[in-house]
Amino acid sequence: MADLPSTLAALEAGEVSYAHARSVVVHAGSLPLEARGSFEQAVLPQAREKNLARFDDAARRLREVHHPESISRRAVLAREERAVWLDAERDGMATLHHHLPAVDALAIHDVIDQAARAARGDAEPRTQAQLRSDILADRILGRTDGLAGFTPSVIVTVPAVVLAGCESAPTTPTTSTPPTSTPAASTPPTSTPPTCAPPTSNPPTSVPSTSTPGDPLAELHGYGPIDPTTARRIAATAPTFLRVLTHPVTGEVVEVAGRYRIPTALREVLVVADEHCRFPGCGRRAARCELDHTVDWAHGGRSVASNLAHLCTSHHHLKHDGGWQVTRPPDTHPASRTLEWRSPLGATYRTSPATEHHPQPAVRSTDPPPF
Repeated sequence: MADLPSTLAALEAGEVSYAHARSVVVHAGSLPLEARGSFEQAVLPQAREKNLARFDDAARRLREVHHPESISRRAVLAREERAVWLDAERDGMATLHHHLPAVDALAIHDVIDQAARAARGDAEPRTQAQLRSDILADRILGRTDGLAGFTPSVIVTVPAVVLAGCESAPTTPTTSTPPTSTPAASTPPTSTPPTCAPPTSNPPTSVPSTSTPGDPLAELHGYGPIDPTTARRIAATAPTFLRVLTHPVTGEVVEVAGRYRIPTALREVLVVADEHCRFPGCGRRAARCELDHTVDWAHGGRSVASNLAHLCTSHHHLKHDGGWQVTRPPDTHPASRTLEWRSPLGATYRTSPATEHHPQPAVRSTDPPPF
């Protein structure tokens, strides 16, 4: 904690819980010493706002952004640690661990989750978790489960500079200066377009990294930042592409090419942006939620990104029938998708989409969040 004085002060003041502080220490401990200060300043405001599960996910993402070493280099080294191991448990059970690249892990989870949902029915006594476990074991061991094959759904947001081959931020265009021996009028200045270093699939680990926290990162939906090489590999096999226009500073979704009413393209983009139900503290995945108009369609609400948010079924009903009110805060910019929730008792909470780079500070309340 000596390297994280602000975290220690926040813990002593009761502004963050011990679990939140421990998460900060764990993530900061994997950063070089010189990067811990900037990481701490970026992550602490979120420790005061988010529940532990949401905060730990945010801290992991911020750790990737603030790490001074190239994510490409780190990804190469991390893949060398892939492994499977077994922990014996009580009562005839065991836990099987599989440490593998996030893209593969999410694809496997999506396949067994789809199969488990397809197997659900009135006559099926097993829970979703039990079904996922049984289906994974059946498929690995070659047992027939009677289910059709499934194609995993993997969503990756890739900046254009990453697809272009950049693994670091493109250099700023420069203007050449004529030699002093030549009159400026006779040799007009020439402009050099932005350039970037070519990507390397296996960067040498002995060469010091020159990347900065501002380097472009691809985003794997459900996980977080991934290295450019993996992002390009996925993009190379993608059957279709979705054009998304984002704010040049905040990165928030401004427009999606599509029809007037909520098109499939916009739905897919907002699933990536929200990641979870937008009710305070809810962790249900956005892909399993319903898309709701913040300002109701019947009251003039438009089907645009800034007026749409994912809510799980129970919290969708709670918004309309449970006495909760949700609005867009007046102190946020027009493209922001931050929501302000007001409980029947008057407590106020704010939630922001996972991909919003500048979330508004939460309105503090003496009441505990409705987790």
